[in-house]
Amino acid sequence: MVSFWVYDVAFMIIFSALVTWFLTTRKKDLSREGIIFMYRTKFGIKAIKYIGDNFKKVLHKMKGLVIGLGFVLMAAMMWMLGTTVATYILHPEITKLIKAPPIAPLIPYFPKLFGMESFFPPFYFTYFIVALAVVAIVHEFSHGIFMRTFGIKIKATGMVFLGPILGAFVEQDDKSMKSKNKLEQMTVLGAGVFANMVFALIFYGLYVGFFFTSFAASGYIFNSYGMTTVPLQNITGFSNMTNNMTLVSTTAGNFYLDESLATQLIEDNGEYLVAYIEAPAVLAQMRGAIIQADDVKILGQETLREFLENKNPGDKVTFTTEDSVGINEYEIILGVHPQNPTKAYLGVGHNVMQAKGIVQGFLSRFMSFKESSTLYKPTWDGEFVYFIYHLFWWVMIINLLVAMFNMMPLGMLDGGRFFYLAIAGIFKSERVAKRASKAMAYLIGLAFALMMIYWAIARF
Repeated sequence: MVSFWVYDVAFMIIFSALVTWFLTTRKKDLSREGIIFMYRTKFGIKAIKYIGDNFKKVLHKMKGLVIGLGFVLMAAMMWMLGTTVATYILHPEITKLIKAPPIAPLIPYFPKLFGMESFFPPFYFTYFIVALAVVAIVHEFSHGIFMRTFGIKIKATGMVFLGPILGAFVEQDDKSMKSKNKLEQMTVLGAGVFANMVFALIFYGLYVGFFFTSFAASGYIFNSYGMTTVPLQNITGFSNMTNNMTLVSTTAGNFYLDESLATQLIEDNGEYLVAYIEAPAVLAQMRGAIIQADDVKILGQETLREFLENKNPGDKVTFTTEDSVGINEYEIILGVHPQNPTKAYLGVGHNVMQAKGIVQGFLSRFMSFKESSTLYKPTWDGEFVYFIYHLFWWVMIINLLVAMFNMMPLGMLDGGRFFYLAIAGIFKSERVAKRASKAMAYLIGLAFALMMIYWAIARF
């Protein structure tokens, strides 16, 4: 079967050729601003007029919501920028985990380019173009609707070309825009990111709905073995084993370490070592997600628990696991549960990282519709299911990222003018607004520079 990567690369070549043909055959209709080409049309203006004229009352009532969301996104972006700078300065070891530089363009295939497949799903060129089209169209269309609502003259709509990368724009009459009061101008500026947030929620709904209709629980993912604490005073020696495991000999029996536990000390100023219990799963070096036990299909943690409750210590079980390499089988003799000698014990577990802070808490709730310990598999055409599933994810994420980034208080972004108008309105002074905007631009520039410097020092 031909991989989607092949189709995607072919699509990228064909799409780039079509864009090149379009630009070369319509030179007289293009205007150039630096390295960007702009193709002005009147496309979409009728739809903008229709919505702007027929839903004026509703759109006027949305001013507070749009402006409020703009402030929330701006504050969130600045808070995230500050915490990211602090992380790079205080914890430079993060660069060993995240190889990509802190400032990197969201380009197709970037998870592959930066070795970040474990953090992100594949990012095909197809995803890039679809997400860009959705983001740009809803963003600019929303600007246009509110311009029409407030009586701001729209000069043109059109497309922006930066090589094969496409964008959209709605061009307002600057004089007409500046003639409106500050709240109306801020609403127009915040309308684009408001639309992006709405579409992020829409695609989140599609993402979750598609998951429930196209995936089924098919195994138990364990990422740890049974653990305990070992007093350092009881340790009598260490010895290396195969598969990067270390045997810890103690007066109370044997325990095991791997690379993830090798340096973990806890309690009483580091007088206890975290180690794996000498359990059947450790001794067998089990790997992968458990998908079957004897002839019983394991769907998740609950089915594995029920299976083990019907077994006794000393019973022999064939466990089947699945990992990125393939299918594995393990002949296991079940042990004695350390807390109940009458119960059978395998010795596997699933550790969930506790969410810290607002962002991690949000992301944890965001993905709470599925169990992290459960292996899910497509219920129909596997590769195509993942293609659609990840497409919904990327369109959702890029809408969210564009909304947040656009509200950063920098002059070239919607957030720049939004911030300027807010300061001017609060202090009743254009002079104060100009100084505050300039100071904010320097502050953000310094933050990005510090991240790049600390990333470069830690990496090289």
